[in-house]
Amino acid sequence: MRVAWVFVALIVAGCSYFQDPAQEEATIVAPGHFLAGSGVIDAVGVLPNANSGNTKRSSTGRAPDPNLYRLSLRMDAGGFQQVDIDNGTFMAGEAVELTNDGRVVRISGTTLNRVLH
Repeated sequence: MRVAWVFVALIVAGCSYFQDPAQEEATIVAPGHFLAGSGVIDAVGVLPNANSGNTKRSSTGRAPDPNLYRLSLRMDAGGFQQVDIDNGTFMAGEAVELTNDGRVVRISGTTLNRVLH
């Protein structure tokens, strides 16, 4: 039974690993048009070729992403909002926090516990 728990723990740990630290957060494209707080992503949409200002290459040397991504969020404090971001690594069902300085940051269970207590 212990082997099964170790196996599950390794799978969960593997799912939360990022090779590129830039994947842990994104920049909100139109800062000031959102309310800061935590929530859960309901849906992710692609805005094709909307990121014309992106000329920097990623840390892996890949070409810049020409798209923006629209996150539809169900906020923990109640309500719903959408924000456009510059990072396509976010998925529906993820817990995130919108910060006052215009970032979307993934939050883990331990971070969420600190926020709630």
